[in-house]
Amino acid sequence: KGSVIQYIKENHKDVQFSALTANGGVSADNLKSLFVKDKMNYVVMETGNTGMIKTTVAAMLSAMSAYKVQLVILETNETLDTDEVSIANLAKLNLMYPSVNREKEFKKKNRVDPSVFATRGFDITFDTMMRLSQDKKYQNTIEEVATEQVDNKFEYYKKEGGGYANKGIYILYYDTDLTIKEAK
Repeated sequence: KGSVIQYIKENHKDVQFSALTANGGVSADNLKSLFVKDKMNYVVMETGNTGMIKTTVAAMLSAMSAYKVQLVILETNETLDTDEVSIANLAKLNLMYPSVNREKEFKKKNRVDPSVFATRGFDITFDTMMRLSQDKKYQNTIEEVATEQVDNKFEYYKKEGGGYANKGIYILYYDTDLTIKEAK
């Protein structure tokens, strides 16, 4: 995506970009040439193009015998949820992605999924009550303290137009056994 490329070029000048083929796909050979031995090579993939996804995944899988590689996406990508993209391959590459909540084993224990809205509502209410019960003013707690509740992180920042927004997220990845884990 053009906006992501521009942001990375402006703010992370040490990041390298893979060359594209004449038809706009990823050059597998060029991608592999950017990898460094004995170092984790993160490949940030931001595209909705199924062909580009499959080429990138295939190039990374073929490089795994010689290099440490991990696939990263910066936002939800519906194309990865299609039958054309193998979840097993994404797990082999330990696909890492941001999430506003942790995915837990609640269903295994209770045989039912908790409502996302119920869990988030509980977390917001509990977090607010905890902040109100502190010896500091509420505004000081949201400006100075990041918290974590059952399934959500709260790290507020002041918006330019006024008010606050939460920037607390989890970085998750698919492990090779197809479980979802939190990156540490």
